[in-house]
Amino acid sequence: MKVLYILLALPVLSFGGEPTEAQLDWLVGCWTTPEGDAQEVWVVDSEGALAGFSVALDNNAVRFYEVLGIRHMEDGSLVYTAHPVGQASTSFTAKEISENSVLFVNADHDYPQEIRYSRDSNHLYATISLLNGANPNYFNKISCE
Repeated sequence: MKVLYILLALPVLSFGGEPTEAQLDWLVGCWTTPEGDAQEVWVVDSEGALAGFSVALDNNAVRFYEVLGIRHMEDGSLVYTAHPVGQASTSFTAKEISENSVLFVNADHDYPQEIRYSRDSNHLYATISLLNGANPNYFNKISCE
């Protein structure tokens, strides 16, 4: 699932109440690998939630894609849901949010159990891993613009 990227270790800010999608506005945009073989696009939908799409290419043919979303739930949590092609959807709950990073966790999922995103200037980093960062896969994207 090489459509996500490495998270830099950044100080975590308190939610200051319930987390919201607006805290992740730094994720909005088009992101591509330096080689151009994968893209991830995030937009804000009409309800203020984040909607995303990720695609990986092999010789300009789609090798993998998934539909993504980040939504504020009624219980106050912020939930990231991934729906990879040919698989069931899986949701992860935000555990840490800072000014330009976020950690989503689902301890009951086989892999990944953690999804970390961060942004530094025009770079988007993500890591998918087991709990506590075990067995990580790192991904790096740059702004499409």
